[in-house]
This record gives sequence, C-alpha cells and structure tokens, in this order.
Amino acid sequence: MIKRTFYNLPAEKREKIIDVTRREFRKGNKQKITINSVIKNAGISRGSFYQYFDDKLDLVELITDDMISRMVDFIRDELMLNGGDIFEVPLRIFDAMISDKREYGDLMVLTDNANQNSALVADYMRYRAHKPDFFEKIGSYIDKSLLSASDDEDIKCVIFMMFDAIKAAVDNTMRGSSADKERARLYRKIQIIRNGAA
Repeated sequence: MIKRTFYNLPAEKREKIIDVTRREFRKGNKQKITINSVIKNAGISRGSFYQYFDDKLDLVELITDDMISRMVDFIRDELMLNGGDIFEVPLRIFDAMISDKREYGDLMVLTDNANQNSALVADYMRYRAHKPDFFEKIGSYIDKSLLSASDDEDIKCVIFMMFDAIKAAVDNTMRGSSADKERARLYRKIQIIRNGAA
C-alpha cells in the first residue's frame, strides 16, 4: 500500500517518482522493473523507498492511480465538450490512446500480457486492485436524458461495457491489428450498446 508519507512529499518530488516509475514500466518487454532502477533514476535512497511504499506492487498502484486520474479528467472534459453524451467518449479515448502512446503508454503496458512485468501487474490485479468508481467522478457530467436507462447501476454497467470494448480495441491494435479496423469495430460495439441488442 502506498504510504501517507509519499502523498506528503512536495508535488515536484512526487511527480518525479511517478514519472520515473512510468518510464521504467514503459521499457516494455525489455526488462522487469526493479526497486533499484526506480531508486537510482528517482534519486531517492532505499530507505526512502520503503518510507513511501511497501513493495513493488505499490509501483503498479502508483501508475494505475495516476492513469485513472488522468482518464477521469479526460472523460470529464470530453463530456463537458459534447453535452454529456457518454457514447461520444469511447472513440475519443481510443483515438487518444492510439495516437498519443507517450501519454497513454502506461495503460498499454498494464494491459500487455507479453510484458516482462505482466506477472507483477497480474499480482496487483489479483490482490490489490480496486475497481475505480468512474461513475462517482463523472456521473454528474452525463446527460441522462440521452439514455433509456436512468438507474445509476444500469448506467455504470453501460460504462463498464464500453470500457471493455475500448480495452479490446486497444489490445488488438497493440497485437498488430489495424487501428482503423479496430476503431470501426469499436464504433459498431458502441452503437449496439447505445441502441440495445433487443
């Protein structure tokens, strides 16, 4: 678990540790992330590392929380621009992730099962991950009058179905499928979700 001492650090030092951790994970299939590499590149001591974190799983949590925070900001901004139409957001997320690998590369690394760090990520998902409540953070920006489902639980289900569709499109693109083909598939899935299957 990330310790309170990390969150009490000056913002600049916190951001440096997050940046170093993201860069280490983005090295992709080439190497496993190590505490030593984070300590060295962040310019902190081993003792400081353990004042901020329990173990390497906390590094996955660090970039996951950072990524979720950035994604929530992105979705909120998109909803504000498009009048609250949640169905307009998935293609924008896909386009952003595919075109800006520098900004969203950490998400791609976290979903890449061939990565050297995939066992570490899997352990985090199995033992520590908590499902983020996107709805709590973006719900007030969604125009519910555009939906046939007005119950919050139904809307949460719709959101998670769309995120599953986005994840599949990004995963397939990472594995070599054409981005245009995956975007078209994603659009089709979103339309089915929007219109309902029956």
